[in-house]
Amino acid sequence: MDNQEQLVLINPNRNQGSEQIELVDQSQEKASESSEDQEAKPKKVTVSQKRFKIVVISLIAIIIALLIGLVLAIALGKSSKAENSKLETCWTKECMGIASMIKSFQKTSVDPCDDFYGHVCGRYPEHTTDDSGWGHKQLQRLTYQIFSLVRKTKKFSTKPNEQLRIFTKKCMDRAGMDSDSLQYLREDIEKRGGFPLIDPDWNEAKFDLSDMLANYLSLNRKRMGFLSVEPFEAVQDGQIVSLLFLGPGPHFVDSIAFNVSFYKESVAFMLERLLQLENRTMNTAEFSKAYEEIMDLEASFVKLGDYSNIRIDTDDMSKTRNLSELAKMVPEIDWFKIMRALPREATSEEMKEDFIKKIRVHGGGEYFFGEERKVRRLARIATKTPKKTLANYIVIRQIIDVALYYYDKDLPKQGKYYKKGSLQNFCSTLMFNFFPIPSMNIFIEQSEYDMENLKMMERFLNELKEEYEGIFNENQYLEPEIRSFLKKKLKGISARFGYPEYLENQPLLEKMYETLNFEETDTPYQVYTKLWRHRTEQLVEHIVQNTPLNPVHLKMFSLYASYNSYGNNFEVSFPYMIYPWIDVSFPFYSNYGHLAYVVGHEIGHAFDHFHRRLDERGIEHKYWITDTNSSKIEYEKQEKCLRDQYSNYKEPGYDFFMNGTVSRYEIIGDHMGIRAAFRAFKKAQKRETVKLPGFDDATGEQMFFYNYAFRQCDVSDPNFRHEHLKNRPHPTPRYRVNGVVQNIPEFFEAFQCSKNSKMNLETKCKLF
Repeated sequence: MDNQEQLVLINPNRNQGSEQIELVDQSQEKASESSEDQEAKPKKVTVSQKRFKIVVISLIAIIIALLIGLVLAIALGKSSKAENSKLETCWTKECMGIASMIKSFQKTSVDPCDDFYGHVCGRYPEHTTDDSGWGHKQLQRLTYQIFSLVRKTKKFSTKPNEQLRIFTKKCMDRAGMDSDSLQYLREDIEKRGGFPLIDPDWNEAKFDLSDMLANYLSLNRKRMGFLSVEPFEAVQDGQIVSLLFLGPGPHFVDSIAFNVSFYKESVAFMLERLLQLENRTMNTAEFSKAYEEIMDLEASFVKLGDYSNIRIDTDDMSKTRNLSELAKMVPEIDWFKIMRALPREATSEEMKEDFIKKIRVHGGGEYFFGEERKVRRLARIATKTPKKTLANYIVIRQIIDVALYYYDKDLPKQGKYYKKGSLQNFCSTLMFNFFPIPSMNIFIEQSEYDMENLKMMERFLNELKEEYEGIFNENQYLEPEIRSFLKKKLKGISARFGYPEYLENQPLLEKMYETLNFEETDTPYQVYTKLWRHRTEQLVEHIVQNTPLNPVHLKMFSLYASYNSYGNNFEVSFPYMIYPWIDVSFPFYSNYGHLAYVVGHEIGHAFDHFHRRLDERGIEHKYWITDTNSSKIEYEKQEKCLRDQYSNYKEPGYDFFMNGTVSRYEIIGDHMGIRAAFRAFKKAQKRETVKLPGFDDATGEQMFFYNYAFRQCDVSDPNFRHEHLKNRPHPTPRYRVNGVVQNIPEFFEAFQCSKNSKMNLETKCKLF
């Protein structure tokens, strides 16, 4: 019967009906004959049957789990959208403007889970007339807005604003520059030591290198030959103090921008105009020969130290020396005389001495302190180079700066108006560079700017520091000593947002411009020399009196945010704190999605590859150094994860990959910043009252990431220099978006990305 039963099951198509009946009858017969046996003997279960049951049960469990997950996802989505529907729509012009931008740039045919940058910014190129990124276009709009206000105003009531107006008027006076005889420039050159290249009676016996350097440094602290001075901040006795950094000249720091070889044409233009004062013409052969000697001299300065090898050494400040050490190393130059030329004449001796004590000399590399076979290299150049060549070099470095304003030709390296394209663009840029505070005040007054935006930045700082502390506390690999070290440094971080101390009618603002006195009758050269000297004097006061505003790096009207490791602080420039970057009327997801991220990014720099080793005073500690340190091992493992990830990104249109090692500092800032900002946003979201128009179907979490990403929109230019892209400190905009969100679980949860989507990496990097 077993065989017949088996036959029926194997051959169901043969006389199917009768055999099935037969099977039933036989089974019934078997059941009646052996019912007692069946009661006494339990039915056997085979191994295959057990496996079958396990598989079925497992499949049922998986299906139930998936259904539960789907139901929960739908419920959460409905819940989030239901909460979104309860919010009031923000109809301010700022909200409508930002919503319009996000909608306009979106390319909805691109799946956000496959390419979030392409989804958010895919149509941005349709809304720009050049290759500028979104941020640059918005900054340009702001620039023209303020520039137009200044030019339309006949006279301002305050001195700082009036000085700004006169400067702008002189800059735009191209006819005045063309007609300027440069008589004042010629007299100034003679007063500061002469110019052998155009002066046949120049007396070499009267040449003193220290005197000439002091004379030109007192005029312009930036372009004084092979030296430059920059302010920096450090922590001393628990206080942030301003110090002066004496370093190599601008040719050394940025050879692409400042190498004299790039300016030969513009220098020749200026010399021809100077010679016209004496009805002379330039001897082209003599000029070319002298210029070759100048380029050779500058090349010898560059060779004193290989800047390409030390520029990534961010620990230069810990290697600084004092001025006495430099005077001992190179006594052929009177360093004290040179540096004493910086303060204004009325400065007291006590203040001058205080200033000298705050000077730190560049000690990284071998520029000042290098020796070759016991020969002091800088001293050898200063003493062995012909005096005529040294004098020509110092004067020409100054003429290059003058030519910046007088020469408007389209040069191969600089472009027309030094890459500004037009006179208006050029002058508006200079206006913001030299007069950022008056420009800010004019904008605040004319635009009815809401000062609550500045207060919002302070709240971001406190909230983001709280989230970083939470991240450190939750971290599993940090050892207690290192965790405490990081938290102490975090607590000490401070920030500056917009410099409210310099708002209209504030004492610091009035004092800053009290010694600047432009006259309507000044020639363009007189205006520029007054301005340069004023900035030099302001630099000294910043160092000695520890004023808040750095007068050299006046980046108030650039999109600028920067962390200073030696002061353990950072600043965010004013344009970041106005529409369309931030506004008090925006929903939380818009303000947190970008500006809270910017604040978080700068805080993140305190804990990047290098700065994690410095304490709150900028002093390096050895906590991270030992190879057996488990925190160091895990940190470097996660950092390598990020470096490798970015080094495998390839920008469309280019034949090379990104450099994750070069970009690691900014990569870490991006990843830490967005993570902390999202955490802060989730807490603030509970207090949300408004939403942007046109996004009823989007959740708050999705809008957070939209607002982070769309402000990165840019136009990819395949003609851009490849070497620049390979070595840029920041990743390209595409990977500042995609590279970040690919590592954030909250992103693919917000957009419900599938497990195998491109934005949902299988291996995610998490630094802390």
